[in-house]
Amino acid sequence: MGSVILAALCVAGFALIFRLFERYAVPLLPAIAINYSVSFCCGLLMAPPWKVVGTTSLLVPAGLLGALFVLIFLLSGLSAKLAGAARTTIAGRMSLVLTIAGAVILFDEQVGPLRSLGIAIALVGLVLVSVTKDEHTSQRSWLLPLAIFLCSGVADIAVTFTQRTLTTPANTEVFPTLCFAASTVVSISVLYVRREHAALRQARTWIGGGVLGFVNYASLLFLLRALGSGELPASAIFPLMNIFAILIATGCAILLFRERLSIRQWCGIALCVASLLLIMRTEA
Repeated sequence: MGSVILAALCVAGFALIFRLFERYAVPLLPAIAINYSVSFCCGLLMAPPWKVVGTTSLLVPAGLLGALFVLIFLLSGLSAKLAGAARTTIAGRMSLVLTIAGAVILFDEQVGPLRSLGIAIALVGLVLVSVTKDEHTSQRSWLLPLAIFLCSGVADIAVTFTQRTLTTPANTEVFPTLCFAASTVVSISVLYVRREHAALRQARTWIGGGVLGFVNYASLLFLLRALGSGELPASAIFPLMNIFAILIATGCAILLFRERLSIRQWCGIALCVASLLLIMRTEA
């Protein structure tokens, strides 16, 4: 459970860091490129691939996942602009449905009635917390949140599948290093293709990207540790992680940014807490 909570702290950190990006006008794509470079460097320090035998089988899934991580970031930025932050956030949260379905189908995990009820309550709560005032959206703006929903679900399923079938206790912690190596190459390539590398001269780009990189590396590392511990099935880990993350992020937003929540959002938080207690009781 400790790894789940630490992973949730990192996920909540994403939301807070991106809020600070907006406040201090940190350019998104250059910061994302630096973020992946820092994550890769963290991986080289924590788990250098050349010190571990048996990493060849991880190269292809790590490369594909690394590229997918960059795609999700880019889609999220574009979706927040064209479809609105609420739709974008809800799409990312609702991908939980695909993740749980993947765990049940691929690994024959049993989702009992109590956990199913807890997951259903969690989804309603996450949607209520994420919904904000109406935002301006463009035509066909639903396509971007749909793409995020699919890509986020595929990414979570791929991480779970790789951890279950290809990693060993010896090479598990090398997997994030390989993923972020691919993400670094893809993000830097996109940065230069879009000619936004001039922003690399700004100190705030390096500071924001660096902080995000540390949090990004830690989030994937703790998620893999949670999946590999065997304490909880994937169909419980992902809902718990999402619920903890939204509660932590909401609490920090109230304390740090003086946000005021609507009655609907408070109802969503209450449902998230109820869902959390229900799922934890089921696992106990």
